[in-house]
Amino acid sequence: MVETTYHKKKIYVPAEVEEKIGLREGDRLALAVLGKKSFKVELKRKTAEEQIVDALTNAREIGVPRGLTRREIYEDIG
Repeated sequence: MVETTYHKKKIYVPAEVEEKIGLREGDRLALAVLGKKSFKVELKRKTAEEQIVDALTNAREIGVPRGLTRREIYEDIG
């Protein structure tokens, strides 16, 4: 068993636990209350398919943020 701290409404995961379960930045953790003084934490990592769907759904715009004229485009080339 490993102890940790609760500070400013945050639970800190010790480094040895992070390494052991392979915790990465952005991972989600599910907490289930078991009793008045206990709870269970479960790692909820997205599947590869969910990550792809998220990437496609939240994709940034590709290209130029505003329309350019043909002249503006070719000024840099010539």
